[in-house]
Amino acid sequence: MANFLYTLIISPLVQIIEIAYILIYKVFNSPSIAIIGVSVAVTFLCLPLYVVAEKWQQTERDTAAKLKPKIAKIKAAFKGDEQYLILSTYYRQNHYHPLYTLRSSFGILIQIPFFIAAYSYLSHLEALKGVSFLFIHDLSLPDTMMHIDAFTVNILPIAMTAINIAAGAIYSRGFPVKEKVQLYGMAAVFLALLYNSPAGLVLYWTMNNILSLVKNIFYKLKNPLRVLYILLVIFITLAIVYLLCFNTGSFKKRLLLALCCAALFFIPLALKCVTWAQEHLLFSLTAHAQRRTLLFILSCTTLVLLTGLCIPSGVIASSPEEFSFIDSYTSPFPFLVHSVLKGSGFFLFWPLCVYALFGDHVKNQLAALFSAAVLPALANTFAFQGAYGTITNTFTFNSPSVLISPGSAVVLNAALLVLLFITLLVVLRLVPLSAINAAGGIIAASLIIFSAHNLVAIQSGYNKTRTLNGDGVHALSPVFSLSKDKANVVIVMADRAISSYVLPIFAEHPALGKQFDGFTLYPNTVSFANHTLIGVPPVWGGYEYTPHEINARSNVPLVQKHNEALLLLPRIFADSCFQVTVSDPSWANYSWIPDTSIYAQYENITALNTINHYSGLWYERRHFGNDDITAKKIERNMLWFSFLKIFPLSLRIAIYDDGLYWSPENIGDSIDAFINSYAVLDFLSELTGFDAEKPSALFLTNDTTHESIFLQYPGYTPTEQVTNRGSGPFSADKNYHGNSAFYLMFGKWLDTLKAAGVYDNTRIIIVSDHGAGIPRGAVPNAETLLAIPTGEQRTQYQPLLLVKDFDAHGEIKTDMTFMTNADVPVLATNGIVDHPVNPFTGNAVTNELKQAGVFITTNNISMPFRHQKNVFNIKDDQWIHVHDNIFDEKNWEKAK
Repeated sequence: MANFLYTLIISPLVQIIEIAYILIYKVFNSPSIAIIGVSVAVTFLCLPLYVVAEKWQQTERDTAAKLKPKIAKIKAAFKGDEQYLILSTYYRQNHYHPLYTLRSSFGILIQIPFFIAAYSYLSHLEALKGVSFLFIHDLSLPDTMMHIDAFTVNILPIAMTAINIAAGAIYSRGFPVKEKVQLYGMAAVFLALLYNSPAGLVLYWTMNNILSLVKNIFYKLKNPLRVLYILLVIFITLAIVYLLCFNTGSFKKRLLLALCCAALFFIPLALKCVTWAQEHLLFSLTAHAQRRTLLFILSCTTLVLLTGLCIPSGVIASSPEEFSFIDSYTSPFPFLVHSVLKGSGFFLFWPLCVYALFGDHVKNQLAALFSAAVLPALANTFAFQGAYGTITNTFTFNSPSVLISPGSAVVLNAALLVLLFITLLVVLRLVPLSAINAAGGIIAASLIIFSAHNLVAIQSGYNKTRTLNGDGVHALSPVFSLSKDKANVVIVMADRAISSYVLPIFAEHPALGKQFDGFTLYPNTVSFANHTLIGVPPVWGGYEYTPHEINARSNVPLVQKHNEALLLLPRIFADSCFQVTVSDPSWANYSWIPDTSIYAQYENITALNTINHYSGLWYERRHFGNDDITAKKIERNMLWFSFLKIFPLSLRIAIYDDGLYWSPENIGDSIDAFINSYAVLDFLSELTGFDAEKPSALFLTNDTTHESIFLQYPGYTPTEQVTNRGSGPFSADKNYHGNSAFYLMFGKWLDTLKAAGVYDNTRIIIVSDHGAGIPRGAVPNAETLLAIPTGEQRTQYQPLLLVKDFDAHGEIKTDMTFMTNADVPVLATNGIVDHPVNPFTGNAVTNELKQAGVFITTNNISMPFRHQKNVFNIKDDQWIHVHDNIFDEKNWEKAK
């Protein structure tokens, strides 16, 4: 029952808080500002409710003051049952009931669901871990400013309470003692509840109290609405200036957000338009209150059926087996129940609550608004479905580019929506409400029938899946294959793996020396950038795809050159009769979730995404606290996908948000993000078969070294609560922990290769696209700050390069030859492919371009949309020429 109520009532509020948090975070790139922004957004959202609450409370005060003298006389003159009967009669004569005293508590009651939602969201937000703000060291923990013996003193909750009391004192001036006690009592309750809560949550509630204090001061002004509007205009103006002049995100997105902010300037005009519509178009709604309420309920119900049942059931019915036996869920139907409940919260429960609170004018507007939302939602869903191709069970597409509609379709869609809106206004003006309600009933019934058809298909598909799956026990099957008697080539691109950490990690874990038998480390290796977008093309494509050479081909789009780089080695090996498997190619088709369709047209190449694919099974097998991770993601994204479908074509890609649907998954240090890649390494032995009939080439990408978090020492294993980080210079370095976890897991896979008898006939290259900063003094010769424009550490441009050739044995060796990670294609094809040629340019694949040194870039623009179409936005002073010994600062020079 508690889960039912949470999903229905609290979950929609959590989503609103989440959207506000992510939006503000994306603008300011600050978790603390995002928390403050959420508080401001929620306060403004609740302002109409606070106005109603204030009216109710004032009505209760006036009524109580009016009745008080007579009640006092009755209580003085009568006792017992006689007093009760006379008081009841007196209340009835004055249209009053003792329960009406609850109206004085309405302002506090409004805060409770929002408090629960904020507590639910902010208390478990991993993006706050390790984030500081002012005197707060970690927003995910209590601020713990000092200790008095065994007692912990948390300053922020005390400040929150002081502000709360001040706000209450201003607000309750002249009020009865009963109300003052109530306000101060609630301040004490929140102090007790939040004293040991995460500082991020307390910061949110402290900001709420500050805004409450400001709100109470506003109530004392002569014209609070005018003052509020002036302040709003100032705030919006500053926000627009920041977005357009100082923010460095996508210009299109900044412009769109600035235009949305600018629209708030016209609130007074919008209110006048609403008043005009009320008087000239919606008067029939006032005249027929019951029919108006029925229209509102039918509109809300239709939106629930469409978003919570019809659209999700249609997706599940297309492939029921993909939604069966997910984590602890055996059947797809719990997902639909959750979707219907959540949709009911968004479109039925909360709208009905708001509808019930207000008078006829607002009820008319709400009825018109929700009925106006139904027709466009239906049109967008069924008339503009979109050809989105394959969709995963977590509602992600192979490429977000499928959401980019042609301009003609966007214009047609917008024109139709405007036409539908005008039509609805005419209908409300001319057609009887009874006829409109009848049409609404038919639409709702049609959606139920359509959904029922889907439910039958889902049940049939589930029955077949259950027959095949038995009890639904999860099992892994190989997706990679190596040959026992022919050559194998394995390249693992470990994103942001740090070369300088290899020897310290191997020294800490001597068993790794035996596991990594025959490997050679190349410490004197440089990367071409300090991020993946520019750093990864040279890894797979060689020297023709360094940033300098990419910009030289200025007549070819960047995305095409990036895809060429990712395809170069797979095509070369496939043309040499190798069986090729590619996993998780970074930024394939410039999609955050790699678009593996770029490999589809080529024979002997299989491409798949493994990151995030095995996380749910990992949590299940390891009995980790984050169970049902895939199921929870399906539950969350299912309704978001419905939102995507009912919105206009022009907004769908924004809702999709690169498959994140405005979740905080890629913000901060997330154990889920770490497990998404770590699970692949953990299961790699089970995912690998040894039955390839042809030579095999595996090109894998893994983010374990990139999504680093603190792990449990000494095994560097993920745990819900890390109690031992180890000691020494690396104990506070998450990157070291992540790198250690990578080698420990990969070493187990190497043992599997040896046991299967394929180790000697397998060439293995482990490389990273770039490095990362490390603690100063932790590793000799690695921490020196260089004279480069950004003042970054050398280690950010020192990628991992670790190579084992065929039949190589012995302890790990160190080779100080000058290398770059663009040497990988030459290392991979050496002795296997004679005279390899780039299939796109016809040029030979060589490493001759590095003989005179290489040009790397300090440009840190890591998102495609912030570059030009054909070239990277690299300034002249962002080129560095590097040659020979990278540990000699003299060999790093600004390009002239």
